[in-house]
Amino acid sequence: MSRRRTENDSEPGPVTSHVQVDRFGFLKQEHGNSPERFSKPRTTSSTDHDREERKVRKWRKMIGVGGSDWKHYVRRKPNVVRRRIRKGIPDCLRGLVWQLISGSRDLLLMNPGVYEQLVIYETSASELDIIRDISRTFPSHVFFQKRHGPGQRSLYNVLKAYSVYDRDVGYVQGMGFIAGLLLLYMSEEDAFWLLVALLKGAVHAPMEGLYHAGLPLVQQYLFQLESLVKELIPKLGEHFTQEMITPSMYASQWFITVFSYSFPFPLALRIWDVFLSEGVKIVFKVSLAVLKYCQDELVKLPFEKLIHALKTFPEDAMNPDTLLPLAYPIKVSKRLEELKLEYEKNNAKPVQP
Repeated sequence: MSRRRTENDSEPGPVTSHVQVDRFGFLKQEHGNSPERFSKPRTTSSTDHDREERKVRKWRKMIGVGGSDWKHYVRRKPNVVRRRIRKGIPDCLRGLVWQLISGSRDLLLMNPGVYEQLVIYETSASELDIIRDISRTFPSHVFFQKRHGPGQRSLYNVLKAYSVYDRDVGYVQGMGFIAGLLLLYMSEEDAFWLLVALLKGAVHAPMEGLYHAGLPLVQQYLFQLESLVKELIPKLGEHFTQEMITPSMYASQWFITVFSYSFPFPLALRIWDVFLSEGVKIVFKVSLAVLKYCQDELVKLPFEKLIHALKTFPEDAMNPDTLLPLAYPIKVSKRLEELKLEYEKNNAKPVQP
């Protein structure tokens, strides 16, 4: 009797055999427009396995024990690091590498005990909002499925801690998918400091404007994306204008969650590898690449079907090895800066980057 009660009440270990999950922990029976769709079981040959093992060994040598060699390697061979990140970080090392390239590991070491203080001793005005939204974050992942289970508790703790750490931002619903994604690859405290690194701009431009009242940075990004679509994919841009389709109708979540809500999980992970290394320009590049890849079909569709198509892209378009090589060569940096200045001029006051 006591053994059964302990098993029911304890945190889950390995998933029980009657629950079928994919290699990332999502229930296989879940489909539809969710990040985990198309995350299919892979048949791997011994050649694939050997190739992956070699890749992991290269990464371990590059990182060093606990990340000890990372900064030295990045200084010596930045192009090698960039190329390897774009090819995809090995999943077994992803959590550590994300912390290294985001600058969050340094924040953690400089702030011992701060996370515990925020979680245990502080109160947040956003606690009820966080509790309400917890079950909406990756609901078909085994880690987050159980109501009040370890995944949901960890997610609550991270979001609550951030809402106290930065009371100007507090909590906004889209933050849950970012925190949830991070928690699949690292501890609560590590996930919290990576969230801080992103929103406060430890390495790249701060993201906090995505979550301020009125979502000012989202508005800027949507303006920039609309202009880039018209310039780089003119036929589709003209069709969007005719059908009165604006980026706010399809791309807001792309920026707010960095694709973790709306794209298949394997693709989202590969985008995040590059996003943490190179910044938000990869979000624009991927957005333009997927629109260009699908443009021949999209230009045929009227308004209602367009809205649906822009939220449910075909499987081949969501293949990382197809889409990302199309995205990487797209040049956006200079034009993004010009459009940022144009947006600020049109809106009278500067937007925080």
